Amino acid sequence: MIFFELEPSDISNLNDADLREMVARLCEAELIRQEIQASCVLWGGAQEAADGGLDVRVVNAIPLLKPGFVSRENTGFQVKKNSMSKAACKKEMLDKGTLKTVIGDLLEKKGAYIIVSGKDDCSDKMLSERLLGMKSALEGLPNSEDLLLDFYGRDRLSAWLRQFPGVALWVRSRLGKPLSGWRPFGRWTSTPVDKDDEFLLDEHPCVIDMNSHHKEPIAISDGIRLVRERLERPGSVVRITGLSGVGKTRFAQALFESEVCDNSLPRANVIYADLGDDLTPTASELVSYLIANDFLSYLVLDNCPPDVHRKLQKQVSSNQAKLSLLTIEYDISDDRPEETEVIHIEPSSEQTVSKLIQKRFPSLGRVNADKVAEFSGGNARVAIALASRVGADETLANFSDEDLFQRLFNQRKGSTESLLESAEVLSLVYSFNVSPKEFHDELSALSRIGGFERDRLNRNHAELLRRQLSQKRGSWRAVLPHAVANRLARRALQNIEPDKINAELLKTDNFRLFKSCAHRLGYLHDYEPARYLAHTWMRIDGPFRNIAQCNAELLTALTHIAPVFPDVVLIAIEKASEARDFCSRDNQHFPTFVRLLRKIAYDDQYFDRAAGLILRFAETEKAGENNNSIANQLASLFSLYLSGTQATPARRHAFVNGMLNSGSLRQREIAQEILRSAFEASHWSSFGEFDFGARSRDFGWQPTTNKEKLDWYVGYIELLVPFLDSDNEPICNWAKAILADHFVGLWSYAGCFDILENIVRKYGAGGKWPDMWMAIKRTIHYNGKKHTPELFQRIEALEHLAAPADPYFEIEAYALTNTWDHVEVRGGDYTENSEKIHQKIEKLGELASSEPDYLERLAPRLWEKHIDALWSFGKGLAKGSSDQALTFDTLVHLIKKQELEVVQPILFCGFIAGVHAGDPGLSRKLQESVLDVPELKPYFVNILSATPIAPWGTKKLIELAKAGELEAWRFQQVSYGRVHETISDDDLSELLAALNGLTDGIFSTIEILSMRFFTEKGSNYSPSDDLRSVGRQAILKLLSMHRDEISRQQVHGMDRVIAECLSEPAPKNEIRDIINLLCSGVETYRLYGFELETVIAYLVKKYPEFVLDRVLIDSENSEQLIYLLFKDRVHRSSSPLNLAPIERVLNWCNGNQDRIHKVAGAVSAYTSLDKESQPLDNPKKVVLSHHITSLLDAAENKVAIVETIFSRSFPSGWSGSLADILEVRSEAFADLLNHVSPEVREIARTKLSLLNRSIRENREREAEEYNRREQRFE
Repeated sequence: MIFFELEPSDISNLNDADLREMVARLCEAELIRQEIQASCVLWGGAQEAADGGLDVRVVNAIPLLKPGFVSRENTGFQVKKNSMSKAACKKEMLDKGTLKTVIGDLLEKKGAYIIVSGKDDCSDKMLSERLLGMKSALEGLPNSEDLLLDFYGRDRLSAWLRQFPGVALWVRSRLGKPLSGWRPFGRWTSTPVDKDDEFLLDEHPCVIDMNSHHKEPIAISDGIRLVRERLERPGSVVRITGLSGVGKTRFAQALFESEVCDNSLPRANVIYADLGDDLTPTASELVSYLIANDFLSYLVLDNCPPDVHRKLQKQVSSNQAKLSLLTIEYDISDDRPEETEVIHIEPSSEQTVSKLIQKRFPSLGRVNADKVAEFSGGNARVAIALASRVGADETLANFSDEDLFQRLFNQRKGSTESLLESAEVLSLVYSFNVSPKEFHDELSALSRIGGFERDRLNRNHAELLRRQLSQKRGSWRAVLPHAVANRLARRALQNIEPDKINAELLKTDNFRLFKSCAHRLGYLHDYEPARYLAHTWMRIDGPFRNIAQCNAELLTALTHIAPVFPDVVLIAIEKASEARDFCSRDNQHFPTFVRLLRKIAYDDQYFDRAAGLILRFAETEKAGENNNSIANQLASLFSLYLSGTQATPARRHAFVNGMLNSGSLRQREIAQEILRSAFEASHWSSFGEFDFGARSRDFGWQPTTNKEKLDWYVGYIELLVPFLDSDNEPICNWAKAILADHFVGLWSYAGCFDILENIVRKYGAGGKWPDMWMAIKRTIHYNGKKHTPELFQRIEALEHLAAPADPYFEIEAYALTNTWDHVEVRGGDYTENSEKIHQKIEKLGELASSEPDYLERLAPRLWEKHIDALWSFGKGLAKGSSDQALTFDTLVHLIKKQELEVVQPILFCGFIAGVHAGDPGLSRKLQESVLDVPELKPYFVNILSATPIAPWGTKKLIELAKAGELEAWRFQQVSYGRVHETISDDDLSELLAALNGLTDGIFSTIEILSMRFFTEKGSNYSPSDDLRSVGRQAILKLLSMHRDEISRQQVHGMDRVIAECLSEPAPKNEIRDIINLLCSGVETYRLYGFELETVIAYLVKKYPEFVLDRVLIDSENSEQLIYLLFKDRVHRSSSPLNLAPIERVLNWCNGNQDRIHKVAGAVSAYTSLDKESQPLDNPKKVVLSHHITSLLDAAENKVAIVETIFSRSFPSGWSGSLADILEVRSEAFADLLNHVSPEVREIARTKLSLLNRSIRENREREAEEYNRREQRFE
């Protein structure tokens, strides 16, 4: 893509002043790139001035770390439009035979002096001559070598320009060669040239940082500083929103004006476009270009719809771009894209608008300007449109708002009723298309509603555009600002019968217009005719007669009109909910209904019904659902801040209480999510948008006093207290866990001191609530330093109260908690701290060994969860036991009583390890006895692995595997840690051979071998042939399975097993069998090649001859197999066949031309040069692959190979721009123009011409599609 490049001849066409300004702008851009203030660049004044001054000076640009075209921290440029000979260069530096003072100053500062010519192209010889001429001017001066001399001809200037697209765009505009729609810094608001364009500042708070918590408006000057600060970060994305006409574009322009506040952004680096214009290149193409070339630029995109913004934002953020993006949108929705700083601009003060009108229309006078400003409500565009319709001799003091409104559509002499009527009809819809060929000619449909000719409507709309009361984007139009459009729409609804409107809008061909009208009605909720029209759509014969059967497009229209009558829509949803599976995730439109119900739940009066329906939806999703979670949306309504509802705290408390006491397990799970949201005490984030048509909406109820805030939290805590008294132990523990989980926030941030103290005192004293004790300790550890002395005393006292008061509760607190949950392990040496905890737990185990009832009370929690502390506790039990066999029997007896579906055997493992330390013989006896305990037998491998596996243990494992007494996956325990190391290769081979015979046993074999083959550096371990053979048998069996059986398993370390088992000296017949199984599986779609990348890549790399035999010789359908093995890829930078050593591939071909052509069709013609080895559908740079060029050299029919390369230039599937992909590949294809073969060069020229034509055609098609798709208003 070449967008900004200029030819040297273009530079020659600049006049003197523009050439000088270009050099100055380039210097500014150069310094900004190095994070040096542009104010170091000084320029101005007449070029012919006789004061011996420099045209452009760079002064004290410190530190200049990367000297380039600005070569020293003090550099002077003498800019000449004409050619400069050697003699002219010397003459330019002297004043009456003496070196000019300004150059002497540069010499003193060890700076640089550069002569710039807008006419010269300099070869090396010409440059040397000019430099000699310049040096001769310094002859005889001391330290003359301290001054760096240089000469820039137009060729070097054009190279400099290529680095700064913003400056290049400015040059293009000066030459009359602008890019279509793209502009440098200038009067983006189209202020007339003869009018003052000063940016007016006042202290009126009208800028809102939508990413801040409180979203308080700030003054316009503070807003300017805020946005500048954010855009200065490379890769930043900022979005400016606000009503049309409030001055968003002028605000963006001011960011680059040095006279507005301090530290303006560099105007030399900014590029601007209005997406309403036809852009070439498109915005997406330009962003790609700026990112690809690493340009440090500011891109300002006006009238940028939300979906376009999101697409461009992803482009910027995913490429670590230096580009900063600023988008502007008139849209009145609460548009807050992710990873974007959103700045919202409210209307200016009336005083500022009045000043603007007085500047723009001085003949109006102060009184009229004030009246216009008052009517406009701070909207500059409305004010200017109205002021332009007022005569110099008129007085508006006694005009009503209606008089002034009508004046917007009047000629200065007499009214134009036709213009007002047209504006009314056009405002019935949010936007419309003026093309007679698109969307069934919407202008004709609107003209029929209005009862007049299409041409008349079209002419009147053109006048609205001229008056800036309408905006255009391609063939799309919208009456704006919305304040004007909404008022016009009210008049239309008053003047036109609903039946006449529906007669057109309810036609199938006009469905888009119907949706757009629904969009408009959503902003007229307080207007009865709007409500009446919307009601007609809800009737038995209307489009919304049964919303359960509405498609996605109709539901979009429903969400538009919902603000008009939320009560009616709520009743309609309630009626629809009677249908089976409506309130379910199985309803494909559930996200739409849930979002809509959430907005209706804003009103206290509708909360219970709307939230109740959301709850019904949420009950149908599985616990922990993260994809578009309904439970999370419901929970967000119960946040202290940013809830999006005005439902009272009491109403929301009651709603949750109803859920807790419903007896429904699922409702209790959802209530837990709600409580998590309700108990949030320090970090709040919003969930979705807050807008609802034009209804007055805020972020929801929030406390205004500390008491209200405390009552909020206490109310939810009190809901859980009754469950702490429950006899149902699981429910009691559930409530305890919630309170313990949220204690830190509820104490430190919410300040619920009294109620928490009372709860701990009643339910947790003396260690009866270990999790709560841990939570209190965490609070002291993380937040104690922030507490006042009095508060710190209280929480310390609470910690003492909750601490274990006897050994049993201490055991509960330590043995049933993972060691990393103890705050004592944090801070200092983790390993040392952790070891201390383990020692303490071991001591507690010793203590428990002499208290049998302790174990009785601790069960079944000893085996319910995987808790690392239980290993140390088990070791301690063994260590303290006077009769280890008896203690083991006691544990077995206890576990038999528990009726657990899944046992966590870590306690037994720790106990066995403890026994083994003192009596290996007894530990073996106990391990063997496990096989006689049905509850423990499945965990025999775990318990055996607790000690180094002795030969008897290996033998037992082999017996169990051969008999199939344990599921194969249980043997994977052998792969964990270094368990397998005590097993010999012979025994391991026998064990794995037995596992290969079990269902899914090969996956355990692969897992174990993967760890076996993972050796540390310096190890001399080499697996036995038998072990490798067992691995090959596992691979053979894997490749004989169906892909669904394979995908159900997680296969780890496959690459390591393949590399070891398939390497030399693997029997050739087994390798061929593996290749054959793979190919036959892929041919029959039993296997997918792209799921077996590792296997294919290794076989191609190590055994290319065998693979090529099977694919190209032995297969009945080579073409299909080539595609499935080598081309059918989602994420790949090249065909696996490109991994094969090319020498071996060519040897296999052995000059056989048929083979050469088949291989050429199987390898990748292009390979990526990107460091990331991106897939070929998206690289920045590719070359012809070594394989394809080698095959081309070996082929006799070279034309056929070039044809293959050409055909492979067109991807079978891609994302993004096809033109971009083709352009990247065409650059690589062009290398064939330099091939030694004339035949290749000739066909390459022909094909390259076709490729370039395809690029042009696709570029035009993509631009057309882009504009059609992205110029819409909705």
